[in-house]
Amino acid sequence: MITLYGRITSANVQPVAWCLEELGLQYERLDVGGHFGGNDTPEYLAMNPLGLVPVLETGGQSLSEAATILRYLVRQYGVHPSDPMAAAQIERWADMSRQHIYIPLIPTLFWQLIRTPADERDHTAMGKATAGLKQAMGIIQNLIKGPYLGGEKLNLVDYQIGSLLYRYHELEIDRADLPHLRSYYDALCARPAYRKNVMIDFSGMKVPGA
Repeated sequence: MITLYGRITSANVQPVAWCLEELGLQYERLDVGGHFGGNDTPEYLAMNPLGLVPVLETGGQSLSEAATILRYLVRQYGVHPSDPMAAAQIERWADMSRQHIYIPLIPTLFWQLIRTPADERDHTAMGKATAGLKQAMGIIQNLIKGPYLGGEKLNLVDYQIGSLLYRYHELEIDRADLPHLRSYYDALCARPAYRKNVMIDFSGMKVPGA
């Protein structure tokens, strides 16, 4: 049995849950983190000393860090190149997304717009994040080779980048006009596993005054 620890409202848990379902794997997800708590117990800290989600437990072993978990899943159960260079050509864009998409989108724009009262927002940081996202998303649009980033089938980059597009499109931010990226997002929205695990309404996470 595979166990996934982490609340489904987490932007780091969502891609892992989505990937598990797309791969047809049987798993149990336990609500951990946020208002659920449970990520500061000795048992949890033994799996991830940082106390963050997600954690994947399988075969008596545990993994933390969403990017690491996704790599394991696609290598073990999905389709991922065995050739080191071919694998690296995919993985570099997954790695790029952590710095140039995730950081400006989640801990910056999402946090400022949803978790920060309007009169306390850092507009300088938001402006830089918005500009950075426009550049990064333009690069990603140029990588789209079919309905998905990998062509006809989902791959590692889809899980890592595609999982962020729901918040990217639902937040009230200035986005670049990228029609191919929008078509890619629409294709993801048509997938039941994406709707179930990624398209999670975050309006309830707003703090007063946000």
